[in-house]
Amino acid sequence: MQAKTIGGSLTVLLLLMALTLAPRALAVDYGVGIGGASCTDVQRRITRDWFELKHFFRPDVKSAKRPRSREYYCVSPRYTVDAIPARSMSLSLKCYTVQGQKFCCDSRLQQCAGLI
Repeated sequence: MQAKTIGGSLTVLLLLMALTLAPRALAVDYGVGIGGASCTDVQRRITRDWFELKHFFRPDVKSAKRPRSREYYCVSPRYTVDAIPARSMSLSLKCYTVQGQKFCCDSRLQQCAGLI
């Protein structure tokens, strides 16, 4: 009976750990490159506000040209859960950094885009 209690406690502990870690795992898996995601509005805003945002995306480059459409990738807004907000000069976008990846989202966090 003692062994059954220890095994049951271990099962409960493992279940609690899995439930605790599941939202973080979901945020990472759901993160970048989800098929069907559209971020064209944010891409246009980044291109439009490029001179305010180029130091955020390309801090080491003094004269970074406006990005081309093939240089963008869509990011799930759920990726902002673990993101660090960055100060942005753009009034219409909120920008974030996660593990070295930089991206910006619209003010309602419906669309996000980053640069390759």
